[in-house]
Amino acid sequence: MNPAGGHCGVLYTDTYLSVRWSPADSSVIIEGEVDVSNSAALATALAEARSEGSEITVDTAALRFIDLAGLRALLAPASPAAGDAVRLRNVPPYLRRLLEMLDE
Repeated sequence: MNPAGGHCGVLYTDTYLSVRWSPADSSVIIEGEVDVSNSAALATALAEARSEGSEITVDTAALRFIDLAGLRALLAPASPAAGDAVRLRNVPPYLRRLLEMLDE
């Protein structure tokens, strides 16, 4: 998997959030905080990073905060009907609990 347009490194950055492509293991690394102010940018970066019909791996170890808008953006690339998937890696306890509550 290679991000569309051949992007490597930083897919998005702002004061609170950094989204980076890791060519070493073909994953996306999210660092910082995702909320309604930058969730659309996260969704765009994740869509850019995945190939059509493929799984995307997202490392969330450095994700400090995520609200509902951010969670929607994080899971948006997943489409069960198309067989797409978002695989989360290094999930912080607070995010794991939130996903369990939402039965994701």
